[in-house]
Amino acid sequence: MTDLKLVVIGAGSLAFTPGLLAEMATSDIFRSIEIGLVDIDEEKLKIMERVASRIVDATKAELKIETSTDRRDLLKNADFVIITIAVGGIKGIETDVKVAEKYGIYHTVADTVGPAGFSRALRHVIPMVEICRDIEKLCPNAIVFNEANPLTTMCRAARKTTKANVIGLCTGVKAPRYFISRAVGCKPEDVMFTAAGVNHLTWILEAYANGREVYSEFKRKIIAMRDDAIKTGKPFHAHVSVELMEIFGLYPVQGDSHVAEFFPYFLCKEADYGAKYGLKLFPGDTIYREEWRNQVWEMVTGWADGRRPIKELIEQRKGIAEHSFAYELMEIIVKGDVRVFDGANIPNNGCIEGLPDDAIVEIPVVVSPLGFKGVNVGRLPKGVEAIIQQRIAQQELTVEAALTGDKQLAVQALALDPMVPTLEIAKKLFNDYLEAHKQYLTQFEK
Repeated sequence: MTDLKLVVIGAGSLAFTPGLLAEMATSDIFRSIEIGLVDIDEEKLKIMERVASRIVDATKAELKIETSTDRRDLLKNADFVIITIAVGGIKGIETDVKVAEKYGIYHTVADTVGPAGFSRALRHVIPMVEICRDIEKLCPNAIVFNEANPLTTMCRAARKTTKANVIGLCTGVKAPRYFISRAVGCKPEDVMFTAAGVNHLTWILEAYANGREVYSEFKRKIIAMRDDAIKTGKPFHAHVSVELMEIFGLYPVQGDSHVAEFFPYFLCKEADYGAKYGLKLFPGDTIYREEWRNQVWEMVTGWADGRRPIKELIEQRKGIAEHSFAYELMEIIVKGDVRVFDGANIPNNGCIEGLPDDAIVEIPVVVSPLGFKGVNVGRLPKGVEAIIQQRIAQQELTVEAALTGDKQLAVQALALDPMVPTLEIAKKLFNDYLEAHKQYLTQFEK
């Protein structure tokens, strides 16, 4: 199709853009789409442009690639927009973590919640809103996929202040298909499940394999696997999730590294700063690890200048750490299909009973050319509902503080994060973040 246009904002992303370009070039539907690549980093933008050129040459795709450091040059009449920005870059998140560590607070991923996630949200909310206001003017009918973290607060800020049709996408929403199938002995494609909550802390409500209920079996087997790992010393990467399941009755999704940061129990001194649960402190095995960044940078620059064969990317998807589902969802919409997708981040609107309608929740959605409609999952168990309610309220304060520059609201938001132990530390954290990132936080200067 030649009349479709996609714009990627934050296209210098090593973890995201090369894989997306390869997907588009090898697609029957999108191999002639117009793609606009936007990034404020001119060096990375030029590298991605050269990668795109080599992909087009190798695949004979008819992609039309345009680049700009100003999104307004390319947004006009876009059908789809993908946002994958990182305000402050890797240095920003490293600073977020170091400031928290001054006060004995440690992170594993550091891009969603905890003091580091809060600081990252303050940097991202205003740019997100500005992007979406440009979208309102230049491509008001575009479907906007936000892939940047902290995903919930960014989507909430955009929905609160603009009419942009923002959908939050997380790369981990299909993970239950794989760990459930391994535990109960079936194929991932045979698993159907329902999970609901907020991004990086959803909870599995039900699971089936070939029409057979398997959630209860999964729970028994994952506990047995944990117990065996404790006895034998075998590697096991779900100690946090299993312990929460034993207490709250549901299994939390998105992996221990993300889940642990939502609670005060797993990264504290009593838990040996995560070691008790097998957690690795930031940067751990994340995409923020210097070794990973250097390795992928070498790959991407090699593809750009011809030192490495581009078929590594096209045929093997080598080096891709973050698989986006934007391509899959765009295909459903363009083909006129109707499908249920495992999880997207949209306004609740009654889908999870007992939670605010305007809260951004991660739930199953029906995807069609008419848009994204959330699936009603009923009410969460009381304990889980309390956890999600508190987090929604805390994130709403974060968004409001970032939008208004209200310092008191900002301290309140930090004080309500379970990882922050005292009010005094909440005040000190905010002041330190304000000083460290003052070039990005001008709304607080008044």
